[in-house]
Amino acid sequence: MKQPLIKNRRQMLVGSAASLVTTVFVSGIMPAGPAHADEAANDAELHIERMILSAKSLLDIDNGDPQARAMSVATLLDTYFDFPGITRFSSGQYWRAANAAEREEYEKALREVIISTVVRNFDQLKGLEYAHKVSTRKGNKLVLVTGEFSDATGVRPPVTVNWRVTTLPDKPPLVLDIEVQNISMLVTQKQENIAIIRQNKGNFSALIEAMREKNAE
Repeated sequence: MKQPLIKNRRQMLVGSAASLVTTVFVSGIMPAGPAHADEAANDAELHIERMILSAKSLLDIDNGDPQARAMSVATLLDTYFDFPGITRFSSGQYWRAANAAEREEYEKALREVIISTVVRNFDQLKGLEYAHKVSTRKGNKLVLVTGEFSDATGVRPPVTVNWRVTTLPDKPPLVLDIEVQNISMLVTQKQENIAIIRQNKGNFSALIEAMREKNAE
């Protein structure tokens, strides 16, 4: 019997905390802090700054049309986020057991969930400002770029965000994970996904169906 989706505040990569990915979209950007001496850290910081500016431009030209929003959001996320990496990590050890068709379907379903969640929360993103704080190397492949979102109106409290950016040789930096108030959305998603698969006796297709149901809501 198919098990229902787990219902808690950290359920899906973006569905559990819509502000996680959607805080990419801001209506203003504050000057970044001093440049880091490390080239990889500089590249990661620049990647986040470009993403913020691209999102700001997206907000500036938005006319409220859901279809146009979805297309713009998809382009932005495909440009700045590591969807293949997110897909692999979020399915844990079950990724190796999935066949090629299941892997493709899961990545497609997860991507659609993320995009639709951003689109639904789009109007809540205006009035936010972003300030870079610091960048920290995490081994040879990752940089943690830390910043803070604040509400220009003062209604919402400031939120600290860590962008976990991959910095692989000869490849552009990409966002693999976002931590909001020290909660990793990618780790949370992985835990939820593994629970869904285990509840369904190791059936990877149950995870795909869960994503499809989430996207249909």
